[in-house]
Amino acid sequence: MHYLFVLLALGALLIVHELGHLLAARLLGVRVPRFTVGFGPPLLSFRLGGTQFVLGAIPLGASADLRGMNPHRAGEEDTTGFGTLGPLKRMAIILAGPVANYAVAMGLLFALYSSGTHVVVPLTVGTVVPGSEAARAQLLPGDRLLRVDGKPLEKWSDFVARVADGVGRELELAVERHGEPRTVKVRPRGDERGTGRIGVSQQYVFRTHAPGEALRQSFVHTGRVASEALSTLVALVRGPDVAGRAGPGALMRQESSDVASSTASGLDALVRAMVAASVALALLTMVPVPGLDGGRVLLLAVEAVSGRRIPPRVETVAQTAGFLFLSIGIVATAGAEIRRALPAPLESRAGPGGTAAPTPPAVAGGKPAPAASTPPAVMGGKPAPVPVVSTPPVVAGGKPATVPAASTAPVPAPAAATSTAGSNGKPGSATAPPPASASTTPAATQDAGTPSSGQPPARVVTPAPP
Repeated sequence: MHYLFVLLALGALLIVHELGHLLAARLLGVRVPRFTVGFGPPLLSFRLGGTQFVLGAIPLGASADLRGMNPHRAGEEDTTGFGTLGPLKRMAIILAGPVANYAVAMGLLFALYSSGTHVVVPLTVGTVVPGSEAARAQLLPGDRLLRVDGKPLEKWSDFVARVADGVGRELELAVERHGEPRTVKVRPRGDERGTGRIGVSQQYVFRTHAPGEALRQSFVHTGRVASEALSTLVALVRGPDVAGRAGPGALMRQESSDVASSTASGLDALVRAMVAASVALALLTMVPVPGLDGGRVLLLAVEAVSGRRIPPRVETVAQTAGFLFLSIGIVATAGAEIRRALPAPLESRAGPGGTAAPTPPAVAGGKPAPAASTPPAVMGGKPAPVPVVSTPPVVAGGKPATVPAASTAPVPAPAAATSTAGSNGKPGSATAPPPASASTTPAATQDAGTPSSGQPPARVVTPAPP
């Protein structure tokens, strides 16, 4: 469902992007013969204002066919063509697409803040998951985070990153509670992906803003999302391993999941995710790579500075190389998202020491086998069976045999057996009562923030006969 929403949102935002190019071209006198929404066989077609609008069978994406945009079509060069304009006017048409995406993001945010929404309380704990590491460290909602291991925090994402990289290590958190400084220690536990978690979320409060304050908050919000999008872009350039943790889908997931965890409405989270995607698309198309709007603006800037038009052959080669680069990036990003959706390998489920927690061997019936122990005595040449916790058998002479300490692993163990001594001092038959009820969940399968329910069985010792 998440990826379907991403596709639909991206398709709608691409339509807005191309509509920006269309409106700017029409305002500057450039004809737009055709505007297509989606691809595939046309389902609907109509003409409006000299432009033929076509709806494809698969309504994902859009394209505006500007007259004279292709430099190799000399027949289209006339007074209403794109190529007849100066470099600054052509640059304005190219920039209209990203500006349209940013304007849509600002409009959505202005409406959201004006009608009332949940706003973040900077670096403040909102919820604490019961049984988690944060609950054990006695973190409380309303605690303000100041430092992690002595390093100051500037934003919540800094705190999340340090916790994510601190699996198995003890972190010292400096917090402020009711104006008083406190220090707590937590040990993040890895989730199914190996990312450190302690079981807290950021605090949000519901507020309604006046128009002026709503506009200011909209600028601040888009600036924060733009900063996170640029950080994501840098992470993608650094390598596929980093891209797997910070792909384009991560920005929308972060915006929507944070607000959803603060009991916000579904519409609130949807609007925020759309804003994040719109700002990210505006920034992505402005990357100075030929084939994107940013690459076209770069070529037009070179033309404006040099005073000479770039040859069509050079422009075509640059656009082709740019599209090849983009295709590689799209495939790499899609692969990272697919790997993120697949189950994690065994190595990523390792415990704090870096190795996977051992699982008790299974026996018939699917239950873990009890731990083995060394038999203390020999009866008739055969080793006497000894359960995990048992009463030492009595040997001749009235002294109990020495039994090694019982294993304390949380596995089902039979109850202690009672040994009956015979009249001649020799051990009699040992009778074991029915096994006691115990948790059969191995310790490795317990949740990272939930203590194990298995308790070590009590050691029962029967005194030797006099």
